[in-house]
Amino acid sequence: MNLSDLKTASQVNDERRRDPEFRAEWDRTAFARDVALRILRYRTDNNLTQTGLARQVGMTQSVIARLESGDQPPSIQTLARLSAGTGMEFDIRFSGGSVEFVAA
Repeated sequence: MNLSDLKTASQVNDERRRDPEFRAEWDRTAFARDVALRILRYRTDNNLTQTGLARQVGMTQSVIARLESGDQPPSIQTLARLSAGTGMEFDIRFSGGSVEFVAA
């Protein structure tokens, strides 16, 4: 098999999203993944380790690691602490039983 024969991550995800069970889990974790990406982007843009960010926001490294995993959505209180400690803004909307970021 050649490297050119391999599917891209996007192609694999597109195929997996056709599976109803996978799609349900993908949709359930969408907000958590968005938060995870924002935290990771903030950390890398500011050259912080998980421990460094945790100190900055008054949390533990393990909490930051869990947030970055994107498996579980953070609480409103957690988002408030992140915002207070970093200046990040989280504009969110609750609608139809889902949670999503609102474009700024």
